[in-house]
Amino acid sequence: MAAINVHIGRRRIFRSDSAKHFDLSIPIDFDAEGLSAFGVPPASVQTVENAWFVGDTRRDGSCNVRVCQFIPHCHGTHTECVGHIVDQDLSVTEILKDAWIPAVLVSVEPEQGVDCSESYIPGKEKDDALITRRTLIERLKTLDDEDFQRALVIRTLPNLPAKRTQRYVTAPYFSNEAMEEIVRRGVKHLLVDMPSVDRMEDGGRLSNHRLFWEMPPGSHDLNRCKAPFRTITEFIFAPDEAWDGYYLLNLQIAPFMGDAVPSRPLIFPVEAL
Repeated sequence: MAAINVHIGRRRIFRSDSAKHFDLSIPIDFDAEGLSAFGVPPASVQTVENAWFVGDTRRDGSCNVRVCQFIPHCHGTHTECVGHIVDQDLSVTEILKDAWIPAVLVSVEPEQGVDCSESYIPGKEKDDALITRRTLIERLKTLDDEDFQRALVIRTLPNLPAKRTQRYVTAPYFSNEAMEEIVRRGVKHLLVDMPSVDRMEDGGRLSNHRLFWEMPPGSHDLNRCKAPFRTITEFIFAPDEAWDGYYLLNLQIAPFMGDAVPSRPLIFPVEAL
């Protein structure tokens, strides 16, 4: 145990315990048909083998050496940057500089598209489930401390364990108004338990990604991005034991060069002193 005192905002001190945290990551599982999305096969692994070496101790090899095949965007928790939608090469490791990030976790219940007055480009279907601006505002009424909204962690309800292993074809997503509200609040790091902040089949528009990074519709030019410092983390799982409230986020990422990398978000409860 190590107590950490942190200064957040003006003259406010909070305490956190480094030994008490919630791991929001879903690991990439190579030994079972785990989490996947967008119709891609599950992650896979194979033994390195040639004429003089077998990378499997169960086959009398000296050590275990394997080739892992996975797609960060489709298998497990990952963090992405605006490099996801621009022509220029940009890596998450170049963008993410924060080690301890004030964060707020909220649980939201998506609304049915047919009952929802909010919009989405290029369109929504009646069976779609949307996270709306109205819902976000309602849920954040009692958690409206702007100092903690540098990171916003969204848990959708119901919070089923199947989120860890599901093969997603459809999933909830944000209305455009909800994403505009997130941007208005100054959120720098957005974490969600869905495969995408956009509709999974949207004709390639990615309108919510563009709203979050403040990119014009249809543009792939990094020079036209107004907020390249923001990140989106998808495929998290927030356990029920983590209550809605304020935390410190430690967003750990794999040291890969890429627009999306496997990540391990840890949230630490805080208390005011």
